[in-house]
Amino acid sequence: MGFTIGVDVGGTFTDIVLSDGERTWRDKAPTDPQEFGRGVLQACDNVAARAGTTSADLMPKVERFGLGTTAVTNVLTVRRGMRVGLLTTAGFEDVISSARSRRVSVDGWLEVPWQPVERSCVRGVPERIGRGGVVVDELDEAAAIAALDELVRDQGVESIAVSLLWSFANSAHEERVTAIARERYPEIPVFSGAELHPSIREYERTMVAVLNAFSGNALDGIDDLAKTLVDMGLRSPMLLLQANGGTTTLDEARRSPFSLNSSGPSAGVVAAAEFAAAAGFSNALCGDAGGTSFDVALVRDGLPQRTQRGTLHGVITAQSTVDVESIGAAGGSIAWVDDRGLLRVGPESARAMPGPACYGRGGTQPTLTDAMVVLGYIDPASFLRGTMPLDAAAALEACATVGARLGLSGEEVALGIHAIAVEQMGKAARLLATSSGLEPRSLAFLGYGGSGPLFSGDLARIAGVPTVLVPLPASVLSAFGAACAEVRRERLTSVDQLIDAVDTESLSAKMKSLGQDVYNDVERNGVPESGRRVEFEADIRFHQQSFELTIPLGDGAFDAAQIKDHFLEQYSQRYGTSAITLGTPVEVAAVRAIGIGKLPRAAIQIDPDGVDTTAKPDGTRQILLDENGRRSVDVYVAANLRPGHTFTGPAIVDQGDTTIVVPDGYRATRDSRHTLKMEAI
Repeated sequence: MGFTIGVDVGGTFTDIVLSDGERTWRDKAPTDPQEFGRGVLQACDNVAARAGTTSADLMPKVERFGLGTTAVTNVLTVRRGMRVGLLTTAGFEDVISSARSRRVSVDGWLEVPWQPVERSCVRGVPERIGRGGVVVDELDEAAAIAALDELVRDQGVESIAVSLLWSFANSAHEERVTAIARERYPEIPVFSGAELHPSIREYERTMVAVLNAFSGNALDGIDDLAKTLVDMGLRSPMLLLQANGGTTTLDEARRSPFSLNSSGPSAGVVAAAEFAAAAGFSNALCGDAGGTSFDVALVRDGLPQRTQRGTLHGVITAQSTVDVESIGAAGGSIAWVDDRGLLRVGPESARAMPGPACYGRGGTQPTLTDAMVVLGYIDPASFLRGTMPLDAAAALEACATVGARLGLSGEEVALGIHAIAVEQMGKAARLLATSSGLEPRSLAFLGYGGSGPLFSGDLARIAGVPTVLVPLPASVLSAFGAACAEVRRERLTSVDQLIDAVDTESLSAKMKSLGQDVYNDVERNGVPESGRRVEFEADIRFHQQSFELTIPLGDGAFDAAQIKDHFLEQYSQRYGTSAITLGTPVEVAAVRAIGIGKLPRAAIQIDPDGVDTTAKPDGTRQILLDENGRRSVDVYVAANLRPGHTFTGPAIVDQGDTTIVVPDGYRATRDSRHTLKMEAI
């Protein structure tokens, strides 16, 4: 049997998982912020060595290479994408700058949403399509060509977005403008809103086109990496993780590069759903803490909860994505003192370079990782299995430097950093748990990421979740998701009608056509016929409401009564029965076809069940749990734990690539599916 590789390029480390279907190996390498491919290749070398081989011998045997990358995320975060030109309907040039009516203010000051296209690079084209798709004014092709030439010649745009009014109802004009742009400037990437997101709401549709145009250069590094891997013998196509939790090919990603944004966190939730199901939980709260951010998400009914209204830096993107909320609190988050003399943590991160002070790479500002070293949770000598020893003295000095401004010792500052970070992450977890419509006590909290297992018990307590699950490959769980995610292709059509007025026959024909399109998309990804399937869903709302709930339709049967019942049930669960006004008409905003394909994938290792028995600690460690001084706690080496082994906290589990903290008041059990389960006692 061949091998499966999953890689997740994070802001601090590049994680990798290698599986032969029965056994799994994992490793890490520092992320190179200048050329992320270097970290990927180093991670491949590392994990190949763990499997007793070399990258050169391994690559020809790899049947699947999945990659979750921050390439697009980084371009969007630092806002150094392509210079975008936007062609839109004359008179609607300010759709992007006007944005939505929702305003964001900080301390009373209005924050203007980021605009990835400059107003000087927007041109209106004389044309008009009416709401029903009827042509009101014919397209002025000469004016479109003149506007296009002006953008390229005078403004120096590097990519072009096209989004005309009501193009989802009749895309003829937009298709023609797009074709003209591609014919006239074949070297410039052109993105059409009607192609990418044929749905009502011109702001979101236009923003999808603009963000894809802005991200058009983000795949350059991926191209270089793909060529290198092919030269090393990789024969299977590289599969790139998307924000929706599925995979796509590099060729397809070029047509929609923005779909790769936030793919790493989405892959982590995909893997978290697998481990939660293996532990018997269909609903779980997921917390991913790495070096740069803390990402929280929900697994509902065994699947990652998704949203059709993604956001980015306050911008509504209409991106189909796993619903992940992120805050700037994680291992690399920098501690600082604000103007009021208060200790703060994040959102700035030390990232891979220079990294926390304890990394010894020139960093001098204290981070959450430094605090955990000072408090004793992280053993400096065994960090990353001893391959990257940490400088505990530098960590203490960094904390003491901040403490000098507060009149506190380095250890007291470390306690404060820990408490603040835990409260910030816990608040995000609690907010999602309580707003989900699910009873928090029925959930499991699944913690992962390089630093997530350090805090999972505390975060679960704050969120009101009694059970904690920490997969033993927690520090590389997003890479595991890259190795097991399914191919996923989505296409939608706008409906925008009352559900009782829908022409079922006509809509069913549209859905059948969409279903065939995504089925063909999956086939082009190399998925065998036995591994392909198509599912459908509808975006439903109450009449004149602005937001929808997504209702699954299974194989595509459109039963209005059944859909309404399902919608009311989900609406009352999410918002409460008092939010429903009986008799309010229900509308169908859009229907969506989803093509899903199964390829070779990594699997959770299953060991023979063991007999419950008390585990013997491998040592002790002095931990500063609170202001009362250090306390000796038991330390367990994860590799020595067997299915059925139990122990109580406070305790430390040294995993080699992460540290699991079992808080006081919890009992931990290692199960047969490589997960540590903690329950409050």
